[in-house]
Amino acid sequence: MSPLSVNEFKEILLHQELERVVEEHIFAGEPYVFLNWTEGFDNLLSHLCGTLGITHRENIKVVGSAKVGFSLNPNSFGRRFSEKSDIDIMIVDCNLFDKVWKILLKWNYPRRFRLIGNDKNWAKERMEDLYWGWFRPEKIKFKGLSFPETLKPLRDISTLWFSAFRSLSQVSGFTGLEVSGRLYRTWEHALLYHVDGLRKILESIT
Repeated sequence: MSPLSVNEFKEILLHQELERVVEEHIFAGEPYVFLNWTEGFDNLLSHLCGTLGITHRENIKVVGSAKVGFSLNPNSFGRRFSEKSDIDIMIVDCNLFDKVWKILLKWNYPRRFRLIGNDKNWAKERMEDLYWGWFRPEKIKFKGLSFPETLKPLRDISTLWFSAFRSLSQVSGFTGLEVSGRLYRTWEHALLYHVDGLRKILESIT
């Protein structure tokens, strides 16, 4: 099946339920970036499953412009995917997500009413991540925090996540490509996030 044009995608947005659009055109189907590179998609899935311990390959999806061929960011909607574009990955794994969450709680509970300065600001940022249902593990920094030993397991996860995506450059065909990923707790969280993005695009074109 040929990839959709921007205008065809606009028509779909105008006439279909946004949840259905996400499920059929973002979560399902072959990614645009791998249309003529089937082994590349298989290598990507194998590498991330192996390095991150993801059990089910279907829980890893390519999203964004690398999936449909043009940007789905409301601020740059329609911009064509190019060799300079990033490849955005969505990973759904409640076990890994909850592991991060539990580490945060172990750090937060003993001092939740006494947080000040960097500790308080950092806790607010992590609470916001939890509210939206996704993490960027490699973006969680620890510099200047109190009781860093409690967060050492989280640092290990952050390092593992960073290394998994960085080491893709050693996989055939991925040299020079920028690949990054978000960790979602459930498919429902991921669906809500992407529906909201499409809603913003729909508002801009109507």
